[in-house]
Amino acid sequence: MNQKKTDSKSNPLEDRIIELEALLDASNEKAEAAQAASLRAMADLENYRRRLSGEQAKWSDQAVISFLRKTLPSFLELSLGASHSKDEAMQQVVEKFFEYLRAQGLNDISPKTGEPIDPERHEVLMVEEGQAGTVVRCLEIGWEFNKTVIQPAKVSGAES
Repeated sequence: MNQKKTDSKSNPLEDRIIELEALLDASNEKAEAAQAASLRAMADLENYRRRLSGEQAKWSDQAVISFLRKTLPSFLELSLGASHSKDEAMQQVVEKFFEYLRAQGLNDISPKTGEPIDPERHEVLMVEEGQAGTVVRCLEIGWEFNKTVIQPAKVSGAES
């Protein structure tokens, strides 16, 4: 009689397979957790780089603004002198320098007659007759760098 014996003992190979499957599942979970942590770390690093780049650009702009606030008045005097000079070379140097500054983000603030007075961009030096709250005339142009006012335009305005 060849009868199969049903033994209550488990097969050692099956036990080993179950044990190895459990180890594999645990290893897969650890690998997924490590991959997720790696992706988070990479995202954090990219966010840090982006934030640092933005801060560096802001610091750079602040340095340029500080430089312009200190040097622009002298350069404007030089420009005024060059405009009254017969020396064409000096006039060309001043024009080229202004072109370079404009390419870097320096713009003039030249309000037109009738334009509303903006206290951030206009300094009212005198009051004349005209429509209330508007520029009557521009006395001296102002300057801004990347939308930050370096020197407000000097204007005469009308009051109500």
